[in-house]
Amino acid sequence: MRVIAVLLFVAGLGAGPAFAWTQVSSQDLAAACHSTEAPKRAFCLGYVSGIYDLQFVLNPPAGICPPANFNPDLLAEVVTAYLDTHEEGPATTAIGQAIVRFFPCPAGAQRR
Repeated sequence: MRVIAVLLFVAGLGAGPAFAWTQVSSQDLAAACHSTEAPKRAFCLGYVSGIYDLQFVLNPPAGICPPANFNPDLLAEVVTAYLDTHEEGPATTAIGQAIVRFFPCPAGAQRR
């Protein structure tokens, strides 16, 4: 831990005010996902992929069956569709709800 603190200080990150994490809203995520600007689009893809990895990859819930062509672009597409039709809230919740809604397992199918 001390090594990390030293590296942050040397990099100039320890000299300023403490970094504060803020929750991304579904509205802010939708704006990034709709953007044609490369940095905003990259944020969208990275954010939805990261939340998917955290919420579903290590401990996937029963009943979720992503398709064989599942990739970050498809994930961002379905999350954006969900964001466009639902009220404002935390982006993490919206991503989870989009996955549950768009990728249910067919009746009688096993999760992959």
